[in-house]
Amino acid sequence: MTDDQHTAQADTAQADAAQAEAAQADAGQHLPEELAAFAAGRAVRLRIVRHAETEHNINHLMQGWSDSPITEPGHRQIAAVARHLAQHRFDLAFSSDLQRTRTTAEGILAALDPQPPIEYSELLREWNFGAHEERPAADVWQEVIVEHGFEVDRELSALRAIGEQVGWRGLFDTIAKLDSSGQAEQAAATVMRADAALEHVIRAAGSAAGEGEVEVLIVSHGGFITSLLRQLVPELTPDVILPNCSISTVSLPAGTLVWQLDGLGEVAADLAG
Repeated sequence: MTDDQHTAQADTAQADAAQAEAAQADAGQHLPEELAAFAAGRAVRLRIVRHAETEHNINHLMQGWSDSPITEPGHRQIAAVARHLAQHRFDLAFSSDLQRTRTTAEGILAALDPQPPIEYSELLREWNFGAHEERPAADVWQEVIVEHGFEVDRELSALRAIGEQVGWRGLFDTIAKLDSSGQAEQAAATVMRADAALEHVIRAAGSAAGEGEVEVLIVSHGGFITSLLRQLVPELTPDVILPNCSISTVSLPAGTLVWQLDGLGEVAADLAG
């Protein structure tokens, strides 16, 4: 067998493994109505906030599970979103345990009266990019383009074409495939983590004290928030990275099993207007 044949065989085996993992995730994850059932008939509103701008964001580095400081504009973003959210009452709060989300969550909580209890969870972390962490994002995407046989000098159109062919799962599975450390998450693993995070949050809301609507604050990451939204409103969730400190709101009316998307990627300035 030639080297090319060995390579083709290895690529096929890896693609088959990725498809098998995706199928397993699809079989294991909850449907939106199954997640809704964990609320036990309570009305629930999830206000999901992306963390503030970081140094890695403005330097266009792959951030994932790595961290970098919040920028000065990022601190102003936190103050703005905190002022907006202070008009709401929150019963529960959850945040990724990474520093950029903790800082954002703490800034929001400081403006709330009363402050809800908060739980920091690894389940709400961003996608793990393995050895791609802190690399220039342009370099990683160029490798994805080459892997799919497109020309790098047509980067934007190439990425669109690849996205149309393989979808968001395929794009991030390619990043994982190209990770030399083997630590980057496959899309199926990210889906299952989002599913587990939502089950935990919604069960907590369903068992919250009182009988009225349960207001929940979630602080997470741009890529992972889209994973959360796809579990609840898959037909309404675009393949986009939401703005820093934006709010996406999903609600579940009492006694129903159908989630509603009330707001997507709204920033404080827009909400104030």
